[in-house]
Amino acid sequence: MGNFLVLLGLVVVAVFIPLAVIVGVWAGVLPESIKEISSLVGVALAIIYIVGGNLYLIYSDIKTGRYSK
Repeated sequence: MGNFLVLLGLVVVAVFIPLAVIVGVWAGVLPESIKEISSLVGVALAIIYIVGGNLYLIYSDIKTGRYSK
């Protein structure tokens, strides 16, 4: 049941919230700047996720001594 709730939360965050923002801007309920801000936040979070993941992998390789002679 826990995995299902995680999947459901991921679908809500990844699909329904962006779709609600796009439909809200299209319908004229939300200002256009919301779309720009959410796009910038999404790009920033993607960069942080990629760089942070790579740094974590490098750190774990150094910690385990993978490249030591």
